Amino acid sequence: MMLSNFRKYLTTPAKRKMRVPVSNDWLSLAAPSGERNRTIFDPTGKPLHLKKSDILAHGGEGFVYKLGINPYYLVKVCKDDTLNNSRKQSAFCDRLNAMLALEDCRKADFLAWPQMPVFDANKKVIGFVMPRANGRTLRALYAPCQVKRFFPGWDRLQVTKVALNLVNAVQMLARHRVLVNDFNPDNFLIDKQGKVTLIDCDSFQIPGAGEKQNTFLTRTFTPEYTAPELLFKPELFNCERTPEQVRFSLAVVVYMILMSGLHPYAQCGGSDPVENLKSGKCPLDKSLGVRLPVGWYKSVSWLPESLKEYFVKMFVYGYKDPMKRPLIGDLKAELENFIEIMRKSTNKNQRAICPEKRKTEKK
Repeated sequence: MMLSNFRKYLTTPAKRKMRVPVSNDWLSLAAPSGERNRTIFDPTGKPLHLKKSDILAHGGEGFVYKLGINPYYLVKVCKDDTLNNSRKQSAFCDRLNAMLALEDCRKADFLAWPQMPVFDANKKVIGFVMPRANGRTLRALYAPCQVKRFFPGWDRLQVTKVALNLVNAVQMLARHRVLVNDFNPDNFLIDKQGKVTLIDCDSFQIPGAGEKQNTFLTRTFTPEYTAPELLFKPELFNCERTPEQVRFSLAVVVYMILMSGLHPYAQCGGSDPVENLKSGKCPLDKSLGVRLPVGWYKSVSWLPESLKEYFVKMFVYGYKDPMKRPLIGDLKAELENFIEIMRKSTNKNQRAICPEKRKTEKK
């Protein structure tokens, strides 16, 4: 990245008509604890003072600060545990360099991707600048009442467009051999236009920047969105994630978006989502002897048959055999088809998040 580009992050931008605040649900993920004021430096050596009061959130790896002179960017600074350990700090630098080398990802407006490194007074890399994302977390689509509250006027058409935007983002990353490891809905933000932004980009699996550099792995995951082979064989978390595992996790999230938070393995008399997933019994396949929870048949009935078949292939046939899991492109095509069906339909139940009637099956 050329030094001439750095100034846009560290200068006050022109005023805009309106600035949407960062989602409260993201900022409340954790309360900062034990952090301090600090001075960091950009690649040109210009100092930037960060206040403890500027901390927006923190996690296992670092603190996220507001960038006071430019409200459209944030700074993530590693915790002392990483900075004081030479092995961890070196691994962080290598990963960051690999991410900065992926220009298409750095320029994508749907990724909170690292834009440039920041340094301490000794010229040691301690963090990075990233775009500031706006919106509600994906959980806002997991209940009809929340959709009505946060996205008034939305129906299943708008919700499906969000799912398609997410699929497009994950597919773009996969083309660059970048795999999303953790499909926790808190890692995705949605704005009122339906744009999806992925915010936990440094938890992705990143390809090495050079021929001799190994893939950068992370062990982050959320069990109810995780491919079953990883749950049954935890040692696989020490290996590279596979495209087939990403396809499975993405399909779980998309199903839950379309079904107002219902998990694909949720069943009548079932247990929690993780145990249901481990059972391998998806109610979409009637031959497995399990039924959908009471009240959900109406929502399922208005999904196109080809989309339901896609989910059966993924959650039934692809459960034990990853090679039988449909491609991301197949899911994209199914969502585009569903959107077109809803656009053309005059039946209000087709676009309703909570249909009043069950669709009559053709004989």
